[in-house]
Amino acid sequence: MKTGIIFLLLAAQIRVAAGQTMPEKDTGQPATTLSLQQCLDYASAHNQELLVKAQSADAATQDRKAAAAALLPDITITAAVNNYWKIPVQVFPGELVGRPPGTFVPVRMGTPWMGNYGAEASLLLVDVKTWQNIRLAKLQQQAANSEYHSLQRLLRKNVRMAYYSAQLQQDYLAVTQQLYSNYQQIHDLVLLQFNKGLTDKIAFNQSAALLKNRQLAVQQATASLQEAWLDLKFWMGFPPDSLLHTQSADPLPPLDIPNYNATQLPDYEAEQLKVSIAAQQYRHIQASLYPSLHLKGSYQQLGFGDQINFVTRSPWFTVGFAGVELRFPLSWSNISAKPRSMKAQWQASSSRFKQYEAAQEKKYRQEKLLLEKAAGDIQVLKENIALAQENETLSRQKINKGIIDMIQLKEIQQDLYDAEVKLNDARTDFFKHYTELNYLQHQ
Repeated sequence: MKTGIIFLLLAAQIRVAAGQTMPEKDTGQPATTLSLQQCLDYASAHNQELLVKAQSADAATQDRKAAAAALLPDITITAAVNNYWKIPVQVFPGELVGRPPGTFVPVRMGTPWMGNYGAEASLLLVDVKTWQNIRLAKLQQQAANSEYHSLQRLLRKNVRMAYYSAQLQQDYLAVTQQLYSNYQQIHDLVLLQFNKGLTDKIAFNQSAALLKNRQLAVQQATASLQEAWLDLKFWMGFPPDSLLHTQSADPLPPLDIPNYNATQLPDYEAEQLKVSIAAQQYRHIQASLYPSLHLKGSYQQLGFGDQINFVTRSPWFTVGFAGVELRFPLSWSNISAKPRSMKAQWQASSSRFKQYEAAQEKKYRQEKLLLEKAAGDIQVLKENIALAQENETLSRQKINKGIIDMIQLKEIQQDLYDAEVKLNDARTDFFKHYTELNYLQHQ
């Protein structure tokens, strides 16, 4: 009888241990329960990588404005006071002052102190390169915005998958706890039969080991749920030490597979803009070969004196001009090497875009096949679980009658556990491929 009491206490300890889970770190605050949409909204506002990409897009906008500012007049205000401790010398022919031909007369030009102030202006009239640079900056701005939206879509996909994973792990934890509870009842029956002397110690030990395995499954499911929550917090930008729970798992969405459309791919616009930018860079280099026409003007006040007080005592002289300047750029690298290099890069970018389209269509078709397979697996596995649960009920009835076949019992428990694991994996695969397909088609 003492032996029976010891085994009853042992079973009770196993039951208590298996029922324990590993809760998230308690911060003294209640856990936050969020819906999927709330998680998506939170991630959009707090994910650091997305915030960095938004700042990069703002910088590209400013770069476009800076490129367009090249069309505005370039005005420079100048002011200077110079002390010539050696006054500049200009040489003139000697004939000007009655000296023999072939001689020269040095004349100092200026005074020890000279000053000037005024303004210079230059207005671009015609410059193909500047216009091409503006178009390039505009494309780069569009590319930065497109990359931001692409990252936003990728983030939403990751949050969705992490959210679904947390929901599935919550369900799976409940399943493992139920499996443990169910087998606890069977083990109690085995213990009862053992106390009556209808079974031996080997059978009891094997049953206790099965119960321990169910306990380990609960602990593993608990750890997996913690990992899923941590993953969700990471993508959301949620404080890792704060408590976060998700709502109960949603039912499987309908198997509504969107039709493939290349323009709906998440990075389609960004990849297409890479080709456009490469083409524009080639045109920008070509534009370096064209001349540019500038309208220029200057207004200056010049002052001279032997002392620094010339600023207020000596007269100032006005100098100014207005004119047109034509510039011809001549550079061997711009004429030959650079255009060829940029054209090759443009062609390579175009080829990469075609490869991108082909790879994404292949991925879409693969995800479609895997989603359909996961949906079929779920239905079959549900049927297998129903059969395994029926076998578990029948085995409990046999044990209650004193009929204990440990080999059969172990097989029944293993079949039920394997079916539950496979169902959880199949549901995870379903949501994974469902999320990926919708991500590929801009949903």
